[in-house]
Amino acid sequence: MIVDSYTHCGISKYLPVEDVSATMDRAGVHRAVLAQHLGEFDNSYIQGVVAANPDRYAGVCLVDHQSETVVADLESLAESPCCQGVRWPIAPEIDNLDLVSRTLDLGLIVVAYFPESIAACVAEVSRLLEAHPDGTLVASHLGNPTENQPDPLQDFQQAGVFELLSADGLVIQLSGMEMTTGFPHQRLHALVAEFYSSAGPTRLTWGSNFPVVGSAADYVAELELLVDGQLPVPREAIPAIAGGNAERIWFGGQA
Repeated sequence: MIVDSYTHCGISKYLPVEDVSATMDRAGVHRAVLAQHLGEFDNSYIQGVVAANPDRYAGVCLVDHQSETVVADLESLAESPCCQGVRWPIAPEIDNLDLVSRTLDLGLIVVAYFPESIAACVAEVSRLLEAHPDGTLVASHLGNPTENQPDPLQDFQQAGVFELLSADGLVIQLSGMEMTTGFPHQRLHALVAEFYSSAGPTRLTWGSNFPVVGSAADYVAELELLVDGQLPVPREAIPAIAGGNAERIWFGGQA
């Protein structure tokens, strides 16, 4: 089974679920995690999609950390069968770590977006993981290496990013490479290899980042890059990365 652990879906931005589903079918993807786009705090569309087809979709919602009702909003999401996680931007200048911590307390998965890269937030992520040993924090888009990092592997090593993976709750999402590199993303291959070496086969998940990745053909090409063995991970680990791990994390199945 192939599971897309990160795709967007919407009606005010990006594409509705019908387009996402058709693209999944074209690529042979069975399930997907629908991630809310930044700036949209009305999660009703994604929750409605998940409610209508919970065997196919999981939902990642967004809350406004500056809202007076943010704690109640998180508690409401935690009670909903249509929300499995919350997407949080994490950066030194964003005062939201108490709310990220509360999200983990509530049993929701945190999908972290690092606008300045995870290398700028190692101490913050370390505290979250230490305080929540049973929680799950997903570093989306390989921890967001930036265009200003000519050697992201070296920068991540120097910042201590890979030491974070001593915590079992940190999951690395193999997605978003198109945001900083051209296909087939060779500049990021060494980073992928080091993440695999540090995390092992059970804590990497593939995500399309559709439609940011481009067309349906681009979606297919990104998936084939993994399943055809063109990325520096062992062939025997590909089924887990392409679907088994996300199936376990998001849908409660066995990897």
